[in-house]
Amino acid sequence: MLITGLLSTAMAHAQARVLPSGNVRNLHQVSDSIFRSAQPDHEDFSTLRKYGVASVLNLRSRHSDSAAATNTGLHLFHVEMEAKQFTDKEVIAALRVLRDAPKPVLVHCRHGSDRTGVVIAMYRVVMQHWSREEAIGEMERGGFGFHQQYTNIPEYIRQADIGNIKNALKQR
Repeated sequence: MLITGLLSTAMAHAQARVLPSGNVRNLHQVSDSIFRSAQPDHEDFSTLRKYGVASVLNLRSRHSDSAAATNTGLHLFHVEMEAKQFTDKEVIAALRVLRDAPKPVLVHCRHGSDRTGVVIAMYRVVMQHWSREEAIGEMERGGFGFHQQYTNIPEYIRQADIGNIKNALKQR
């Protein structure tokens, strides 16, 4: 029992790993059930199916995956966010998708770095119990292309009321 608990803790704190992806830009595996990338195109969505991806969470504003993902069988979800200004409501909606959608789930925005970064960092903190600084460190230095001008993103993670977010996730 102790060994299982230690292995689960170690796996929960494993850094995202880059995957050989063909043309899928910035593709990383965050956990057994979560992937992240830049905006996929039609060919990329087919490649993602080969990795077993079942669902896709698009964080882009004014951009749909519907046409590019036609005939792939993927479950598509969309939570519109802006990197320079987002809300708890949007983060909670994204975390609900990560929790409830058929697995594995791919999270993406245009570059797979900033909006995707905040959602994955909050997933790490809220659902995998990482410290805020561990999640920020991975986001900023994990090789995802985080744009340092978005100082609001690490600040949001540092200031977020994790208890309120967890309570909101309990509600439907």
